[in-house]
Amino acid sequence: MVRGRIIVMKKHILEFLHFWPVNIVIPIVLLLILFPGIANAKVKAKDIEFPAGVYTDEIKSCLAIGYASLDQNFDVWVKGVNSRHSMQDFPGFDWPAYHTKYSDSRNSAHEVITKPSNIFTAVVHKAIGNSDQDKIDEAIQYLIKVAENKTLLDTITLNQLKNKPECWKNGDPASPCWYHEYEMAYQTWTVIMIGATQLKPYMTEKEFKIVNKWAKKFWGKYYRSRLKHKGINGFYAQANGGLGILIYAHWSDNKKLAANEINFRLKRIDHFFMEDGYIKGNSFRGNRSQWYHTYGVNATLGYIWIAKQFGAVIPEKIENKVINSLHVSNLAIEDREKFLSRKWKKKRNVNKTVKAGKMDKITHPETLGLDTLMLEMYGIELAHDPVYLNIRVKSGIDNNIGFNPNCIN
Repeated sequence: MVRGRIIVMKKHILEFLHFWPVNIVIPIVLLLILFPGIANAKVKAKDIEFPAGVYTDEIKSCLAIGYASLDQNFDVWVKGVNSRHSMQDFPGFDWPAYHTKYSDSRNSAHEVITKPSNIFTAVVHKAIGNSDQDKIDEAIQYLIKVAENKTLLDTITLNQLKNKPECWKNGDPASPCWYHEYEMAYQTWTVIMIGATQLKPYMTEKEFKIVNKWAKKFWGKYYRSRLKHKGINGFYAQANGGLGILIYAHWSDNKKLAANEINFRLKRIDHFFMEDGYIKGNSFRGNRSQWYHTYGVNATLGYIWIAKQFGAVIPEKIENKVINSLHVSNLAIEDREKFLSRKWKKKRNVNKTVKAGKMDKITHPETLGLDTLMLEMYGIELAHDPVYLNIRVKSGIDNNIGFNPNCIN
């Protein structure tokens, strides 16, 4: 590693300086202390190169994407009741009204918007991967319909959230959670924008302008205020919103925005990830600690993968923390009691389960390619987790990271 060579070089210089006069040694030593090292250098705009496929230079045909069609219907289970929805219902869908009616602090009825975004981006992947121009054109027209119907632009804003009570008010899981309305909207927009960015080279100038007007409006209303948003309770979906900032930087060809976002997010990863691999907040949520730990790990791996495709060099210190978090993920599978025995001085007072359910004791099932990312990026195999392997999502797009890791090669 570059950083390792720098450390060895410094050691040899210090040994050599042992024989020099003090008045010469002191200034040189000060320079060595102040020298940050190549591995810790900040990402600069000139380092950024946007790959055409966002997470890859070339989108290839991939069976792991599975079935995806803009004509398909999908089922949504909300509070034990099944309802059927169509992809054609999504453009202009009244998300705030639906969320208010069906969601609470424990359950965010988000699949009515997140499923269409995932299906759309899977459709885009299939169309481009198969070089199917007709399907590419269909995807562009669907995207234009989403844009022209101002989809999701009536979602509550961060500023409006200031006048709403926090989720889990008085510890009540049935209390309203307006933050989820905002959160799931920006996550949905991010996944759609991944597909949109992949389609951009195929758009006419007129088509681009229509979609860009919608994208720019959403960015200004819901995302600009997220710049430098630190997050306080852990590292969660889409790298605490950092993924969307990266995607919009790519869409708008803004290399400075991408560099600034990566530098900021790496600092937040460094903050939340402990030296031994546990994650502040995520790994300390009672019986759901394994669930949320692996959710945070997955978001981080996906973000780092894309950042590297953009040209970023990740500091060795941060990568070591992430590697340790993978070992902790395996520990949670192999020795749950030992995993839960790790103490942290802070405690999360809400949304922390005391009574364990079957779903709480597994790797997060939405991390459909966590094992692939772990092995591809760091050569670490995910321990055998039979329940997770049985119920995890088998195909499509991982909403947490915006792509399917089983399609990276």
